Amino acid sequence: MREFAEQEIILPTGPHEGRRFSCDRNPWNGLYLDQIDSGNWTSISLTAMRQGGKTLIGSAIPVCYHLFELRETVIYAVPTTDMAMDKWNRDLLPVIKSSRYADMIPKVGSGSRGGEFVTIQFANGAVLRFMTGGGSDKSRAGFTARVIVETETDGMDESGGKSDETDKLTQIEGCCRAYGSMKRIYRECTASTESGRIWREVTGGTNSRIYIKCQHCGEYVLPERNHFAGWQTADTENEAAREAHLICPSCGTAWSEDDRKNANRDCRIVHAGQTIDRSGIVHGPVPDTKSFGLRVSFVNNLLEDQSVVGVDEWKASRAADTDLAERQMLQYVWAMPYSSEATTLTTQDSSSIARRTISYGRGVVPDDATFITVGMDQGKRLCHWVAFAWRNGVTPHIIDYGRQEVASDEIEEEKALLLAMRDFRDTVLKQGWKTSNGTMTSSLSFFDRGWLPGVVTKFCEESENCFPSFGLGVRRFGGLAGEKRDTGTIVKAVKDGYMLVTMPTCRKPVIEVNSDHWKSWIHSRLNVKTTESGALTLYQSPPHEHLWICKHFVAEKKEEEFVAGKGLVTRWVAINRNNHGLDAAALAACAGQVYQDENQDQNKPIQAIEDNAIPVSDFASRKQGRW
Repeated sequence: MREFAEQEIILPTGPHEGRRFSCDRNPWNGLYLDQIDSGNWTSISLTAMRQGGKTLIGSAIPVCYHLFELRETVIYAVPTTDMAMDKWNRDLLPVIKSSRYADMIPKVGSGSRGGEFVTIQFANGAVLRFMTGGGSDKSRAGFTARVIVETETDGMDESGGKSDETDKLTQIEGCCRAYGSMKRIYRECTASTESGRIWREVTGGTNSRIYIKCQHCGEYVLPERNHFAGWQTADTENEAAREAHLICPSCGTAWSEDDRKNANRDCRIVHAGQTIDRSGIVHGPVPDTKSFGLRVSFVNNLLEDQSVVGVDEWKASRAADTDLAERQMLQYVWAMPYSSEATTLTTQDSSSIARRTISYGRGVVPDDATFITVGMDQGKRLCHWVAFAWRNGVTPHIIDYGRQEVASDEIEEEKALLLAMRDFRDTVLKQGWKTSNGTMTSSLSFFDRGWLPGVVTKFCEESENCFPSFGLGVRRFGGLAGEKRDTGTIVKAVKDGYMLVTMPTCRKPVIEVNSDHWKSWIHSRLNVKTTESGALTLYQSPPHEHLWICKHFVAEKKEEEFVAGKGLVTRWVAINRNNHGLDAAALAACAGQVYQDENQDQNKPIQAIEDNAIPVSDFASRKQGRW
């Protein structure tokens, strides 16, 4: 690939436009391509600074090499269709047009005149297949190729919509699974967060760095941001540019721009766990992995002077939005993920939660339970639900939980969801749960209207004790009683952790739920000993049978961070997409509070709203989306 790049690639833009690509301009390019050519890796991941040729060397060159040198199919993975077209027109097409392969671009059909496209077949028979994070999971299945090139990797590190299959990238990468050790997956992306896909791939692989030779002490060193000085004491932008410089981590000598460039011309790749001596010999075993991951910062970018970065740092330290400026410096200059100053407050793990059982079996209501509430989080293919029995009105016990299948792949999504919810009502809610002298049904059930709200509204209107709800994070939750919104919604009551609102398209009140509040409530109950009042417990069952729902309970972490103007704010951050069980449990918990408030309030606001509701005769006329 290195030979191909230096012989065939002509730079289409920039200060070296029209000249051949050369690793001499940025020596780390040669180290990177040499690692690819070694044949040691099936997975190659790169995160690097801006304006350093990351996209060219990380995705454009691999695409061209496999299309034109090896004449094979390449899957090009990109987050969205719009971005795919942008990447084709801005990054790939100019490179191809500048090369001797320009005449292989199709004259008619996909790729010839722009427009939407999925597959481009070149004159040599090679195929470029675009795959995005949008569309159905099936659009990322059924296509096979040995080579996958991913750009903007972190933009696809989540499942499509409410998909209950694996994340988008894993689906795409499954297309080359059949090739085993012959497959090649190339990734390039700016580091976003520590949990982002590109950072996980880089650090989970060889986690390699580039060491450069100090021109003063002769040691191979790895300068980082804390070795960049001079700009901090500057009073002006120009002074920051003049005074900014790197300091050798070994001898402490200030480097000029020439020192930095000369140091990079004598560079080595060092993998995690390895060391390098003064003579440039790398010691230690190569990590036992097939995944090569490289991080390259501004220190190794000879296309940008350190004076420019000095100005950037100086401006960032004085920016109005220091948080945003810091994020940009870390990600775009130092190739580091951004980590907010948030403090993680959650300490639970799924295994310990799964052991929080008491002697009542599944579906059995404890003798001291006074009522039951249910929460359901709807999805395209599965609806997750949790049922709480309230012991003495204050101690929640999970008597049952499960997943209701939705046949969205067989019939219209709206009809499929409505049928699934009706089936759940008839086979679960109406049947109730066992007590010592009969059965008990749910006193109040909340259904999340985030997915197909019109369907959820229709179901709740036709079902007893069932209400539509809507979860809002702490930053969005809030309102005053009597407040009228532009949408026609009216806030009828504001309570601790929820609000009752009316909508012109719903005869029943809608419960706006402070999701962060109730998720915190659940985790606080999980910290209470199971023998004490207020403890959240599960029905008697082997711990491994509870494991899946317990993993949902820890799929989000509680963080506390300082927000200007608001002080310390507590919020919940998803660390795993499978959090639907936690969402359902939060609704069931909120329903318990609402039920008790309704029975203690002489005005009974829910009943009053229902009694005074204006009938809506035609469901199809409501602005609730497709039907």
